[in-house]
Amino acid sequence: METLGAGGMGTVYKARDTQLERFVALKLLHKDLGSEADHDAQLQQEARIAACVNHPNVVQIFSLGTDHGQFYVVMELVDHGSLDDLMESQGRLPEHQVLDIGIQIARGLRAAHRKGLIHRDVKPANILFVDEQAAKIGDFGLAAFATQQSQNTGSDGVLWGTPPYVAPERLCNQPEDVRSDIYSLGATLFHAVAGKAPIDSSTNSATELCALKQHPSELRTIAPKVSGPTARVLQRMIAPDPKQRFSSYDELLAEFDAARRALEIADARRHSSRWPFSGLFRHN
Repeated sequence: METLGAGGMGTVYKARDTQLERFVALKLLHKDLGSEADHDAQLQQEARIAACVNHPNVVQIFSLGTDHGQFYVVMELVDHGSLDDLMESQGRLPEHQVLDIGIQIARGLRAAHRKGLIHRDVKPANILFVDEQAAKIGDFGLAAFATQQSQNTGSDGVLWGTPPYVAPERLCNQPEDVRSDIYSLGATLFHAVAGKAPIDSSTNSATELCALKQHPSELRTIAPKVSGPTARVLQRMIAPDPKQRFSSYDELLAEFDAARRALEIADARRHSSRWPFSGLFRHN
């Protein structure tokens, strides 16, 4: 029906499923990502695993296959924009909104991780909105495959991925795990609430990125109005050493919930302070 977007992996179209009479998102991957038989088999395996993840915060995969040598995936249509779009139009997002998005995406990532999936490309463009409140993470499985296809071969290699959000361990060809996605989500949320990424560079050089990521910016230096609990959660998520990050989504979600409650309490106190004479109306 129309083109929805294009990126490093391929192009996404809005399409109509003529059998079930519904609109879907059709992603056509670049032919060089799935041209060889073994690569095609790996793509299908990754996408099949992703299709098993049925969660309200994960974009659902309906079907996949190869046609005329081109790999395609048919997915749930989520067409209310991305976090990337929202950040571009609004700049800094409200803290409570960023926490709500973080909680939803962490839940989606947790559901996928329980199926053995690591995303490897969490970024604002892959966080999609169903409406003004509900967020979903997309491109599971496909991101993992593309990463393997385009691994840098040396310290000065060019990295596949979006520089501000790539976990440092990938830059050094070290193993990635759940903490790598936690880093990418933390960098994404940092950017959303601060209006600026934790590192200030657009280079694709693994060497330069690795050095920069050892010293991420302090969130409250850039955005001093962000509450302490939220800043501590996001700063820990982007710690250069994976051992210093949260070790599980359960641990991360508990801290997200605590930061959200602290923010609500602070908001309630600010609201009540606007009525300094309310105590005069209490009964003795």
